[in-house]
Amino acid sequence: MTSNSKFLAKRVVIGGCGRAGAALTSALCESGSIVHALDIVPSAFDRIAPDLIKSGRAYPRLADVTLPSSLWSARAQDADIFIALTGNDAVNAMAAQIAHHIFRVPTVICRMDDPIKRNMYNELEIATISYVEFARDMVAEIVSNGGAGA
Repeated sequence: MTSNSKFLAKRVVIGGCGRAGAALTSALCESGSIVHALDIVPSAFDRIAPDLIKSGRAYPRLADVTLPSSLWSARAQDADIFIALTGNDAVNAMAAQIAHHIFRVPTVICRMDDPIKRNMYNELEIATISYVEFARDMVAEIVSNGGAGA
């Protein structure tokens, strides 16, 4: 993803501000989105560039994404997309369900590495992503192309 990427979403709430959450926050902000990044660890927000926060494009919030009150304070009810990216499948699943069923966020994406649960959530109209499958597919592609230098 480059800073030239264009996203249709203007308001995004991201649950989890680890490496992936912070990188996605930055990319979305640079493409014009307003992002509310939530995490329970204050130091997680150190990964977000201070200029994105000062400009009002990124809003770090110390919050538990499994609490409706936390999503309310992050204005999830006004979000175009909610993305659950914590390192815990159960937390992501709970947060995604709250965003989808209570706040009626139009697009909900949930990090879910358990393949059985992932299929279940896809059937519930919650899109899922898997770091495990992404890494597997990337390695398989590199190997099938003869290695990194091929």
